[in-house]
Amino acid sequence: MRTLKIYLAAALLALSGYAAQAQDNTITATTEAVQAVQSAQAAAPILEIQPYEVYCEIVSYSRGLFSNKTTVELDFGQYASFWSLDRRLVDEYGRDIEFNSMLDAANYMAERGWVFKQCYVIQNFTKGDSGTPAYHWIMGKMITDPSQITEGLRTAKER
Repeated sequence: MRTLKIYLAAALLALSGYAAQAQDNTITATTEAVQAVQSAQAAAPILEIQPYEVYCEIVSYSRGLFSNKTTVELDFGQYASFWSLDRRLVDEYGRDIEFNSMLDAANYMAERGWVFKQCYVIQNFTKGDSGTPAYHWIMGKMITDPSQITEGLRTAKER
């Protein structure tokens, strides 16, 4: 009986030693795994959003025979109905912004980060008309998020 107690005591001591060693191995493995993850995170490059250029077309139509002011429409490539005036540039009260010239409109856009790229003129002819010019100016802007496209600008659609 005494021999059996000694064997049981020796077995218990051996098992407790294996349990302690297994716990030490688990702690070491866990620590090594955490260190590996931390070094991988430190080595990984931080993803930066690269700026890209977007474009806007400013279209100006003459206001009429007795006005030397012009209003403009903005085209960012968005959908607009043919019959709609949704693309007209308006102030914070929803009133059309009148410019002295297309250059005045370009300066307004430049204050909001837009840069002149190109311009062209299209003559709109109607029966018996000598042609009303429509001035088209292309502007560009570097952005990192699509919400920056219309930053600082309001069209009649947003009234």
